[in-house]
Amino acid sequence: MSKEITRRKFIEDVAKCCGAGIAALGLIGPTKAHAVADLDTPAHEGVWRMRDSQLMQYGEFIKNAPLPKDYFDKPAEKLVNGGAPVNWSHLHPNYYADGNKSLVGMIMATQLDKDLKGDIKKAMKLIGGFEKSLKKSDRILIKPNMNTGDPWPQGGTDAEFLKALLSVLKDEGYMNLTVADTCGPWGPTERVIKKLGLDTACKETNTPIKHWEQEQWMNIRNEKAEFLGRIGGGDGTVAYPADLRNYDKVIYTPIMKTHFLGGITMSLKLSVGILHRADRGGQLHNFNHIFVAEQAAEINLPFRPDLIIMDGRRSLISGGPSHGEQVKPGVILVSGDQVANDVMGIRVIQEWYPNMAANKIGMYAWYQKQIAQAVKVGVGYARKQEDIKLILG
Repeated sequence: MSKEITRRKFIEDVAKCCGAGIAALGLIGPTKAHAVADLDTPAHEGVWRMRDSQLMQYGEFIKNAPLPKDYFDKPAEKLVNGGAPVNWSHLHPNYYADGNKSLVGMIMATQLDKDLKGDIKKAMKLIGGFEKSLKKSDRILIKPNMNTGDPWPQGGTDAEFLKALLSVLKDEGYMNLTVADTCGPWGPTERVIKKLGLDTACKETNTPIKHWEQEQWMNIRNEKAEFLGRIGGGDGTVAYPADLRNYDKVIYTPIMKTHFLGGITMSLKLSVGILHRADRGGQLHNFNHIFVAEQAAEINLPFRPDLIIMDGRRSLISGGPSHGEQVKPGVILVSGDQVANDVMGIRVIQEWYPNMAANKIGMYAWYQKQIAQAVKVGVGYARKQEDIKLILG
């Protein structure tokens, strides 16, 4: 039975009994083999109509998970400055620009991911290298995706991808690295880190890894926000990790995929991990999740990553973030501009998109709600397609 053997073993058996030609063509009945390099993992998961059931899953996990009682609270003792808004931001010029154009580098990764380190180096070379944004003396935060413990690309950043990036950075002399994030509601984050294998990747590269759940937070008032911090009559104040002040530069490592509430989850929405958990429930996911996309963009008002290295080797083209229809575009994108990066990610995903699964990104990429709101409130740098310079490698 197909349940008892891997796809690769099944095809090997078919080749022995029926000839290699039949196996290569994928004519093997109900197992639906596809022309993918890693045959043990199906390219098509076929799960995408899931909004209500997935939300109920979240609620069921939260109800029964071993979470601290104050996990979703915002106690005053965990806020710096007595909870009063802090005047802090991490805003900077676009280090990866050609004049007024935001650079986006895109490569096809090596088959079967045989040279991830080489792929990352190749992509970075297209836009000028790490040295355009990083100094050897910088304290550098690498913020991955730690959303859930589901296998990559569903749960979060691929451990092998993170390991390769950390190795490349250290090979080039960037030694003061820290990996940190917080997970979605499937916590605690420590559990998600272990399930994703990110702790092993950091141990093998001698890199500290942490989460912010038990640390101090700082309230910041985002005056330009139209939704985030405004629900319930607020003044735009939400909380971010106080630890962010301890880094000179920040690298984001998002996955290129769809999100059943926000439309997409790439570099803009990766910032949900730096939003206090109480504000996620009280703001981001309030109003029956209607304004998730707009608020995901607004999280980035006081904070921009200096560099984005997005993994599009595998992607979800519907559903998401943790379950959906999977394809394998095989690309890696790099940029210094969240808007430019995510616009190009949307355009890549749309090439695989099934018409019956609109998932909120069936439109012109610049009309997608996260992108449109980012442009409106001044997040990122690019404002239209002509502001992006794509470099293919």
